[in-house]
Amino acid sequence: MEGWLQYHSFKPEKKPQHEPIHEDQLEKPEPLVIYLDFEENDKRNPKNWTPAYKTWVIAQLSFLTLSMTFASSVSSAAEEGMREEFGCGQVAATAGTGLFLVGMGVGAMPTAPLSELYGRLPVYLVTMLLATLFEIGSALAPNTPALLILRFIAGFWSSCPLSNSGGTLNDIGDPVLRTIALPLFTTAAFAGPTLGPIIGGFIVTDDRFGWRWCYWTCAIWHAVALLICFFFMPETLAPALIKYKAMKYRAATGESVWRAPIEDESMHKLTVKYLQRPFVMLAKEAVVQFFVAYLLIVYIVLYGFFDAYSIIFKEHGLPTRTLGLTFIPVMVGFYVLMIVNILHYVRYKKLAADAKKGIQRRGIHEGKIEPEERLVPLMCCAILFPIGLFWFAWTSSDKFSFWVPMMSGLVLGIALLAIFQGSTQYMIDAYGPYAASGLAGSTLVRYGKYRADHINH
Repeated sequence: MEGWLQYHSFKPEKKPQHEPIHEDQLEKPEPLVIYLDFEENDKRNPKNWTPAYKTWVIAQLSFLTLSMTFASSVSSAAEEGMREEFGCGQVAATAGTGLFLVGMGVGAMPTAPLSELYGRLPVYLVTMLLATLFEIGSALAPNTPALLILRFIAGFWSSCPLSNSGGTLNDIGDPVLRTIALPLFTTAAFAGPTLGPIIGGFIVTDDRFGWRWCYWTCAIWHAVALLICFFFMPETLAPALIKYKAMKYRAATGESVWRAPIEDESMHKLTVKYLQRPFVMLAKEAVVQFFVAYLLIVYIVLYGFFDAYSIIFKEHGLPTRTLGLTFIPVMVGFYVLMIVNILHYVRYKKLAADAKKGIQRRGIHEGKIEPEERLVPLMCCAILFPIGLFWFAWTSSDKFSFWVPMMSGLVLGIALLAIFQGSTQYMIDAYGPYAASGLAGSTLVRYGKYRADHINH
């Protein structure tokens, strides 16, 4: 009986009540994403390219930069012909060169960060094409206002090699290689403004040509550089190359799992972020502010010094055709500095070997060479800048032969290039792939500020 009661008194538990679960509430596995990167010793990684191929890339970059910087000064030779044809004054004629340099300063701000986002090569090619077209426009300009506007726009698109080259050199070169590679590039960058008055002087005094051929020469040179870079210049920015690699994998497999890290953010947000970077670095980075201020002072003094060349050497009786030749000692100074650069390369190479072995010594911190080691040539040669200026000012009167003030350009060339390459090397070491943005701020201030003042006067 007891068993019967136990059996019949047993009540089954109620079934638990569950709310219905919708399909969209179910946890879904996250989609598989495979982030790509360069493999070890990957030949597609620009840092693993052979020294010969890196040299070829640097040569292309130097030729491109020489073309663009040549255009910044050759227009000074066209000023007299422009005044005669258009009937404009000296201020308007001089403003052509000034507006070109202001354009270079302004143009560096968007082109540098865009190269860090979309890749170096697309930005080089697009800006070179536009610079070529506006140089053609300058050669065909019908009046003074048109020419001045075209010169500003041509300068805007010509800024890319100066602001982006530091990033390109950082992409392809280890610090030791860059010790000798960057001086080769900066020599080309400074040889351009020096060659402009030399070649321009012969163009405008040749009866077969005329002042417009200064701009035709720029357009032809730009076009040749554009074709060389279009067929031979490779992309060097690692994130862009990895993005291309991911696109290739997706196309080959039909699967969307392959991605590059840079693809995780929207292009709109990235574009805004990168375009702000040069201004942020200029406002907040003490290193950028210091070198911008230093280079600004140097460039203000330097361009004033170059402006005095035509006045002083005309008083010495030199004809217009040969005035440009007075810049040759400055170019010689650039190449004399290469001796200092070679000595510094030997020293830096030994320093890098010690850092690799783990040896602790001055200039090495936690196995890495400190960026300040890049400033050794600058510290040795910067004193020559005031010496050269004093030499030129003291001997510029007609009491001395024109050879005496002209040779001051030798020490000025050494000092100028040492200051520029030292500051550039330091910022590349300090900011790595973002060096282009730091250099863009430098380009804006040193070209824009001085030439804006120059135009106003």
